[in-house]
Amino acid sequence: MSLNDLTLDPNIMAEFNKVFASYGLDLARYKPAFIKRRLDRRMRILNISEYSKYLLTLRDDRKEFEEIFASLSINVTNFFRDSAVFDRFQLSILPKILSDLRDNKIRVWSAGCASGEEPYSIAMMFKQATEKISNLKVEIIANDVNKFAIEFAQRGIYPAKSVESLPVNVISNNFQQRNSADNNVEYEVISTIKNMVTFKVGDILSYAIQYFDVIFCRNVLIYYEKEAQELIFTKFYNGLKESGYLVLGMDETMFGRRCQKLFNPLMARERIYQKVLPQNN
Repeated sequence: MSLNDLTLDPNIMAEFNKVFASYGLDLARYKPAFIKRRLDRRMRILNISEYSKYLLTLRDDRKEFEEIFASLSINVTNFFRDSAVFDRFQLSILPKILSDLRDNKIRVWSAGCASGEEPYSIAMMFKQATEKISNLKVEIIANDVNKFAIEFAQRGIYPAKSVESLPVNVISNNFQQRNSADNNVEYEVISTIKNMVTFKVGDILSYAIQYFDVIFCRNVLIYYEKEAQELIFTKFYNGLKESGYLVLGMDETMFGRRCQKLFNPLMARERIYQKVLPQNN
């Protein structure tokens, strides 16, 4: 019998959850199929055919736990992914943010940032739009549960294939070409862009947020259960300024009546939403 044919017994799943909970992560928030795929992948690598045996391995081997923990990060990303979303945001939303500014700071959260391409793309977009505005600080907070992805993002060095589809001017204005130790061409994000982004290790629900102008959470929520999604949307609502903006992934929508009461769809195709102002009773 292959791993694909095995089912995760609820009792075994509860034991897995205890192991992860000891490190601050609640597996119940994720869709079971997503968890099963991640477990199956590690078990194939280790040639383990039973969940109970892999559970014992996780309890005894810290390095293996770090491997499976890291695999829960959704790390398929690239610079300016779904470029039409960035184009529309820069054309229609950014001018509103700038015109409504009440102080000299803009705060953005990139939730579930993986290896850093998204928050750096956001920084590049804001830099282009605000570089002629004096005394304005753009602060981008980016977090991910995968500490290895965060360490990679903090370095800000990417292989040539990561930038090959970008316009020439975007590359020249935001990257420095360099050679790796084995003489491969790499591109490093310039310090001006790096300094706009602060990377942190943490899960979306466990990370404390407040007073953001914009939240980007793209292609992450589809891996969470509905109840966790609702908690996340409520957290986003409470963490945004009045009339703040939320940007989701192209395959994600605003789930549930409660969530739909929290945000208005400004640009449905691009999944750009705005926080609904609270009703005065």
